[in-house]
Amino acid sequence: MRYQRNYYQVLGMEQTASPEEIKKAYRRLSKKYHPDMNPESPEARKRFQEISEAYAVLGNEEKRKAYDKRLQANRGRKREEEGQKGKQQRNASRGVEFDIHSMSESFERFFGFHPESREVKEEQMSRQKKKGTNPLDMTEMFEKYMRMKD
Repeated sequence: MRYQRNYYQVLGMEQTASPEEIKKAYRRLSKKYHPDMNPESPEARKRFQEISEAYAVLGNEEKRKAYDKRLQANRGRKREEEGQKGKQQRNASRGVEFDIHSMSESFERFFGFHPESREVKEEQMSRQKKKGTNPLDMTEMFEKYMRMKD
């Protein structure tokens, strides 16, 4: 899919602009950048084409509704991607690599217990290497948190 500029930005409008405001902006900008008014400027010609393309969509009620839906979906997808990227960056900066798609492996790596096979890796469970402890026993963590133990 080719990159598409935000048509509201092309016309210098907010998404809440009325059809009359869009029409006024189009007329003002198309007059300013029209190739007949700027015969020596390829930039003006390009800008005029963008303005015309934007108005062709935003000036038509049905096309504008479809465009607004697409724009909203793209914003949602972008927010989701940024959220995932931010989460990955935060985890990477902490040195934590937790993959939601492989919960069993992550659980085993952090707690020393594989939930599906019920296999316990004693060496990962406790720094003191206590044998036979409950893999989900949070006593040690609680004691450290409450500064009862270092």
